[in-house]
Amino acid sequence: MSALLCPDCRIEMQPQRYYGVTVDVCPACAGVWFDEAEIRMLKQVDPLVLLTIEERAYPDVKYNPEETVNRRCPRCAILLRPFFYLYDSPVELDRCEQCHGIWIEDGELHKMHEALIAQQSPSELERQRLAVARYEMEHQERVERANLITSLFSLLRRRVPPFSGF
Repeated sequence: MSALLCPDCRIEMQPQRYYGVTVDVCPACAGVWFDEAEIRMLKQVDPLVLLTIEERAYPDVKYNPEETVNRRCPRCAILLRPFFYLYDSPVELDRCEQCHGIWIEDGELHKMHEALIAQQSPSELERQRLAVARYEMEHQERVERANLITSLFSLLRRRVPPFSGF
């Protein structure tokens, strides 16, 4: 199998193994090529693996995004199509529609990790709303419990004759 060429700078990428999965990293621009399902497999083993890969890839050259308009898949040689990671995040990646590989530029793995964190942890306003909703539920439960106890004592007063001494 021949070495893959970087979609941006067209030089040979270097394979790197993480948890038994081989990804291809460009030594010049530090971009990373993930074949189909490799990101998912790696994240299942270690949720912080994206940051590890990002830290180990150092670019020799910083590329301007406008310079890399016609990125081609290193496996199929067809044009890569841009897409937004998690659909609503600002992180734009490139995907091969044929082999489903993903090209990730230097710095985007960190942005992907941040997008995942932002999606998983609610904002401060959401936390406040959740706290208020919990408080309202607890309050309602207390009111219902108090009403039940009041009803029970009221029922007992009607049915049980007053205590009379011996």
